[in-house]
Amino acid sequence: MATAFSLRYLYRARPVPRFLHVALQWFPQRGHRLSLADDELYQRTHISLLQREFPHVMYIDSYNSRGFTINGNRVLGPCALLPHSVVQWNVGSHQNITEESFSLFWLLEPRIEIVVVGTGNRTERLHSKVLQAIRQRGIALEVQDTVSLVNAVGAQA
Repeated sequence: MATAFSLRYLYRARPVPRFLHVALQWFPQRGHRLSLADDELYQRTHISLLQREFPHVMYIDSYNSRGFTINGNRVLGPCALLPHSVVQWNVGSHQNITEESFSLFWLLEPRIEIVVVGTGNRTERLHSKVLQAIRQRGIALEVQDTVSLVNAVGAQA
């Protein structure tokens, strides 16, 4: 009787597939929804950097009409963002930028190759004398609105 009992279970056992692809003909199905629910459509998102790739580089976190947040520190008013530091830049608006305003960049070592100026909500033109003085010193100048400037700096970082 014991042998008949064991043979009955051997008869019901599944045969082992000879080829692996025969056993894997099914695919797992997703059990969760793929579309957004009504309460998810208008949620705000944010990014938190756990570790910056280059900790010595200055990152512009955000800006508003009063100033910037750079590497978590608030900077009020116009500023010059240099490779390893932030310096207050004493200009009121794009109309107040003169040759003397750029003297800071002429004194730096190693020499600055390009200066990018953010002019607020709109891209504004600087005086032709200022542009000419900067070109004579071998410095490239890019003038953009602040939104484009922050996005460009963020994309390069």
